[in-house]
Amino acid sequence: MRSPGVPQAFTCGLVVLLVVGCTGDTEAPEPRPEDEPAPLPTAFEGDPPPGIEGEVLRYLHGDGAEAPDLLDDPLGVRISPVEAAFLISSDGEDRHLLSDAATGATLWEGEARFGGFAEDGDGERVLLMAGTDDVPFVLDARGERVWSPEEAGDTYLDGVAVRYPDEWGFDEPHGEYTVLDTGGDVLWEYEFADGGAGEDDPGDDPSEEATSEDAEGDEDADPADEAAGTGVPVAAREDLLLLSDGGAGLQARSLDPDSTGDELWSVSGADEDLGLSASGPLPAPQVVGVYPAAEDADEDGSEDSGDADGDSEPGDSESGDSEPGDSEPGDSEPGDSEPGDSESGDAEDEASGDGEDAAEEDGERSASDSAPGSDADAASDTDQVVLLRWALAESPSTLSAHDADSGDLLWTLREPGTNPVGHPFDPAGLTGSLHDAATGTLMLPQASGEATAIAVDTATGEVLWSLEDDDVSISLAFAHDGLFYGDIRTNDGRDEQLVLDALTMDTVSDDLTSYVEAVTGSGHAVLVRDRQRFVYGPPPQDDTEDEDGAGDEDEDTDPSADPSEEPSEGES
Repeated sequence: MRSPGVPQAFTCGLVVLLVVGCTGDTEAPEPRPEDEPAPLPTAFEGDPPPGIEGEVLRYLHGDGAEAPDLLDDPLGVRISPVEAAFLISSDGEDRHLLSDAATGATLWEGEARFGGFAEDGDGERVLLMAGTDDVPFVLDARGERVWSPEEAGDTYLDGVAVRYPDEWGFDEPHGEYTVLDTGGDVLWEYEFADGGAGEDDPGDDPSEEATSEDAEGDEDADPADEAAGTGVPVAAREDLLLLSDGGAGLQARSLDPDSTGDELWSVSGADEDLGLSASGPLPAPQVVGVYPAAEDADEDGSEDSGDADGDSEPGDSESGDSEPGDSEPGDSEPGDSEPGDSESGDAEDEASGDGEDAAEEDGERSASDSAPGSDADAASDTDQVVLLRWALAESPSTLSAHDADSGDLLWTLREPGTNPVGHPFDPAGLTGSLHDAATGTLMLPQASGEATAIAVDTATGEVLWSLEDDDVSISLAFAHDGLFYGDIRTNDGRDEQLVLDALTMDTVSDDLTSYVEAVTGSGHAVLVRDRQRFVYGPPPQDDTEDEDGAGDEDEDTDPSADPSEEPSEGES
């Protein structure tokens, strides 16, 4: 009797042979360990955030990435915009790299201490650096060293250098000053004498005889004596130098070669048009910044928003004075304030609604506190606006805007509450301020009062909107092309990126598919998505063909250019 198991075994073996023959030598892939992350994406999926236009130019991590080795720093890096370039800084060491935003070419790389952002004489963003020997130097957005001190103690200030008196201090500011250009040539030498401008004793009334003698001696006065009532340089722009006398006065002096040292205009806290209280001490003016005047509505085009400023400018800023938080794609969140999945929803809508109500209230307050007889259209007659803050410890501070050429008062605005009283000799700039050049909107943080920050139209002094106490979960980081980018803390404790209209505070988008880490003045952005960084923006030829000419275009726009062939080298 035959066993039924023999044919069955033969049949099963035949099936196995047939399967192996059909599949060849292919082996099943080994399963990936559970703790091994998925490969980094190399293709950008999703839509670019609002305000970001162009195309994906490159990705920065993983196999095939067109990026410097610094981006693989195990401790992470932070990326900041510098005009048309990205500054990449190590979180673990004093190592930095300046990269062309469009091409990725290395403009400068070295070991140095980063001291922050500043501006040159034209308002362009520059980098304050110090080598390993602690000697300071300044780099521009092209990676070129534009200033180094001629003598120990020389200090960079907005495109010029200031040489202070020996034994200078905040309490002993008087003495001989020298203002130099970035090449080390002397522009102006003067003496800031003790008892100068703003420090006259009101109890000493000159007699008629003394007044007559002074009048007769005016014609033969020594220019050095006239300059004695000057002050300490606190800001500069083009041929304009602003000096603080340590009291309630500020002077504007000329650096033009044909009129060096001439007084252009001055302002004092005692000026009636400012509307400051006459009872009690007068506040010292603090220079918030020098901003471009509003463009004519009939003109076509818009200004570059290089301050993200920062400014950020300033940044300053960057532009403004704030900087992007640390960001590392290898983490679950791209930055210290990096969002997770976008679910801003009701929180954003509520913030937008509160801001509109606040704008109406602040607009009324702005109108009532405007300077008597001031004309909002006056800004159209000047290229630059100097913005000052007058702060006292126990009174709401006041903003005043002045024509940079003439010093004429354009408008004043009483802020919602008190703000920190800075030292009279502090350089220009306010930490946390953001300026959007496309709309002329300036975001100013507030230390007290009903608002935590106000958005001010630099042309008219109108408060466009404000962040109230209920909006403390919103943290704005930078401005670009009519938009403010920031983060909002959701009810479940996560941070999500928020994009607000600079003029209205309206939420532009509540469904971002990527996180904007940095945006340059040329419109190039670093977008973070799924642990990968992508550079998004206009193609390189759009940025270089007008500047370098057709003959140099190929060389300047080659993304694979050898960084070692760049003109600037690292500092040691």
